[in-house]
Amino acid sequence: MPFVDILIFAVIAIFLIMRLRNILGSREGFEQKQDNRPIQPVTPAESAREKKVVPLHPAQLDGTGLEAVRRADPSFSDDTFMQGAASAFGMVLSAFAEGDVTQLRRLLSFELYEEFSESIRLRNKNGDELDIEILSIDDVTLTDGQVVDNIASVTVTFESIQTRTLTDSDGAIQEDESMEAAELTDIWVFERDTQLDDPNWKLVETRVPEEGDGEAN
Repeated sequence: MPFVDILIFAVIAIFLIMRLRNILGSREGFEQKQDNRPIQPVTPAESAREKKVVPLHPAQLDGTGLEAVRRADPSFSDDTFMQGAASAFGMVLSAFAEGDVTQLRRLLSFELYEEFSESIRLRNKNGDELDIEILSIDDVTLTDGQVVDNIASVTVTFESIQTRTLTDSDGAIQEDESMEAAELTDIWVFERDTQLDDPNWKLVETRVPEEGDGEAN
């Protein structure tokens, strides 16, 4: 009888072992054998090949000339920019003459807006009225450009024929501030932050030509 009991227990043990093996499976397939070799350090070159890192903010593309602007802003188009600048030229002069500070706030940088609005304030205080008529815009030229800290700026030279009339509170024309069909050259500078989604450029400076002003590539 003891021998029979031992035989029965042995059969039960073998059965349980087979069941356990079927349930848990074997160390094959996706479960790989453990590699006990020491871990080798990954060199920077190997890491770069395995994973390409995309920076959250592109590197600054500072530089001078219009080519620097094109690199910083791939969407920049000379022809499109000149058309927009010519349109802005008319809108800014018209808004300044009419005293439309709301329109000027959209088109000008804060500093230049302060200058224009102060001139309008003084004109209104004195009761003066300004009328500007652009008879023609004969030439629009991109003469310079640069990028500093991702801020792109483009300098534009306008050749136009304008009539300007300034009258005082009595309606008398102030001759020293007025002109008839004069050929004028204006140099304006526009800026845009190339890191922003806003595609609009702001006028940041206006001036008359000086010695050394010329075309840029």
